[in-house]
Amino acid sequence: MAAEANEDQIRDLVAKMQAYQGRMEALQQQANLIQASVNDVDAALKAITSLEGATEGHEMLVPIGAGSFVHATIAKPDKVLVGLGADISVERTVADARALFQTRRTELEKAMAEVNGVLNQVTGELMRLQQEAEKYRQ
Repeated sequence: MAAEANEDQIRDLVAKMQAYQGRMEALQQQANLIQASVNDVDAALKAITSLEGATEGHEMLVPIGAGSFVHATIAKPDKVLVGLGADISVERTVADARALFQTRRTELEKAMAEVNGVLNQVTGELMRLQQEAEKYRQ
């Protein structure tokens, strides 16, 4: 009878550990996506900064990905097309675009902090469950 209770407790413990492990992996993926978004916003801010002082007709290199660039001529150095999502973009001044990207970055940093907080809680609970599982090994 006691052996059956132990087996049930072990099965329950293993199920909990697997659930926490899955949640931890999902949170890590979410953190990776948020970090990719932060990197994207940082790249946009860097590009906007490179526009400062540019005049119409100014030539510059525009990144196209994978470390590659194209030569481009700036037609409206004081305007930026900003993506809002769902394939919708709006034209903003450089200052407005910078403010928007800085706001997005702040929101992403808050989201990252929340995800990291939950990830730490889940990791702590998983560690506690692993310690509990060690009792059954002895």
